[in-house]
Amino acid sequence: MLKMFCRIPFLQVCALLASALICAQCGCGLKTERTEERPKPSMLEQVLAVQQGISSEIRSSATIDEAGFEQLRGLRGLEILALTHADVSDKIADVLSSLDGLRQIRLEKATVGDPSARAIGNLPKLSSINLPNCIISDEGIREWPLLNELVLLRIGSPNLSDSAIETVVKMRSLRFLHLIDVPITDVGLKHLYRMEHLESFYLDGGHSTEDGVTALLEAMPKLHFHRDQQHLPNDPRGKDHGKH
Repeated sequence: MLKMFCRIPFLQVCALLASALICAQCGCGLKTERTEERPKPSMLEQVLAVQQGISSEIRSSATIDEAGFEQLRGLRGLEILALTHADVSDKIADVLSSLDGLRQIRLEKATVGDPSARAIGNLPKLSSINLPNCIISDEGIREWPLLNELVLLRIGSPNLSDSAIETVVKMRSLRFLHLIDVPITDVGLKHLYRMEHLESFYLDGGHSTEDGVTALLEAMPKLHFHRDQQHLPNDPRGKDHGKH
């Protein structure tokens, strides 16, 4: 080590020692400077970004009430709307009708019913609907088969029944279906047999029996199926789940 320093000019050695001393005093060493996480933009800031053409999406985990939802009215550049805490009712139906550019909608905690469902049914570009806590009935989704680009439907409502599954079957573009606490029975499961284009079906809750589910898997052996977020022992695709 001494020989190495002897080969370095005296002034360079002094500079190196001085630099090391400063680092030691400042506590910098090899530590990286901490950067503060930037706050997420507010709902209003995101609305302005869409209006200015800077963004096409709004995502928020803050509680959004009906007054806050009103900010979206006529926001034609909006394509993705994802609200984790949407404390809203069917008073937002009129606002929904004005979002004709919407492609994806996710409203958690929203207790919306048939008026909002009918408004959603008139949004022709929708490819994803995610309403896990709604109160929509069979009648509310009657026009949803007209959504020709709908690929994913995740819905939870105690007011849907086996008749709703007959409507779902008519959604020819649908590939992914997730029902949450929908009181579907084995009769409803049988309607799904006709959905040869369905790739994935998640069923949480409901009134279907083990025999009904077994019959579904036999009729649709290529279907990726979860019951209450788990593969069943008799699921033919359970073993190769990790490959998908």
